[in-house]
Amino acid sequence: MAMSKISLRKCNGILSLSSYSYSSSSYSRSSKVKGRVVLNFECLDDAVTLFHQMNGVPFDVVTFTTLIRGIFAENKVKDAVQLFKKLVKEDICEPNEIMYATVMNGLSKRGHTQKTLSLLRLMQQGNTKPKIINYNIVIDSLCNDGNLDAAINILNEMKQKDIYPDIWEKVTTLFSEMVNLNMYPEVHTFNILIDGLCKDGKVEDAEEVMKHMVEKGVEPDVITYNVIMDGYCLHGHPDRARRIFDILIDKGIEPTVFSYTILINGYCKKKKIAKAMQLFCEISQKGLKPNIVTYNTILQGLFEVGRIGIYWAST
Repeated sequence: MAMSKISLRKCNGILSLSSYSYSSSSYSRSSKVKGRVVLNFECLDDAVTLFHQMNGVPFDVVTFTTLIRGIFAENKVKDAVQLFKKLVKEDICEPNEIMYATVMNGLSKRGHTQKTLSLLRLMQQGNTKPKIINYNIVIDSLCNDGNLDAAINILNEMKQKDIYPDIWEKVTTLFSEMVNLNMYPEVHTFNILIDGLCKDGKVEDAEEVMKHMVEKGVEPDVITYNVIMDGYCLHGHPDRARRIFDILIDKGIEPTVFSYTILINGYCKKKKIAKAMQLFCEISQKGLKPNIVTYNTILQGLFEVGRIGIYWAST
């Protein structure tokens, strides 16, 4: 059978359609001939027809992303990757996070988790920094492989960059499966998972994870309790946070200044200044010293209710 062919030429950093011949059925790898990039596709007849109609229209990152997605759809993984590498290596087109995501998703769905992770690392080193969509693909791929530790490590990286994924359900499901198999991460890993759930507004789910810890003999530490308290306070439930604080005390764990500051902040935001002041005074009674964040928090709370005189009387 004859060959479908799109011939492209580089013009001011973009590629324009320069020649076209068409029929269907065969496919060969991308190649460069006399300064032209020639792309040959099998079973992409509709796409070829469309690109023919684009005569004179510049090819940009969106166009190439569409091409790559189409090649993956034909299960031509090697060819899609080769095209992507050619675009990058020969500076034909600067990939954006969507093009990266397209390649990562294509690789991930075919079981190439390590290659997907390698692309994430490449993005971190390059000009196009990964966005949540790129991280989500990697985490999803790692979870599909049952590699919770690696997924948690990526979550920790995201946390440090203040990026939070929207696939916590997937991570939590994998966690539950591991618990059922009597496989338990260490406290640090639990804390990352709990923090992510709290940031995602799923504080009750985070508390359930903590209960699983206790049931399976993995003792939460003060960070675990602080994270859940902070989650409840951030979502307007300081009394629930106080309940977690009381559990911490009952367990014989010493609260930190940060533990008190979290609760003070929660009560101040709900304008329950009496409870906030009670906790503020309790800090010194417990032999702890308020830090600058604690002072600023209680000061802001008093300002908002017009009771700043109480602050000066207590210092």
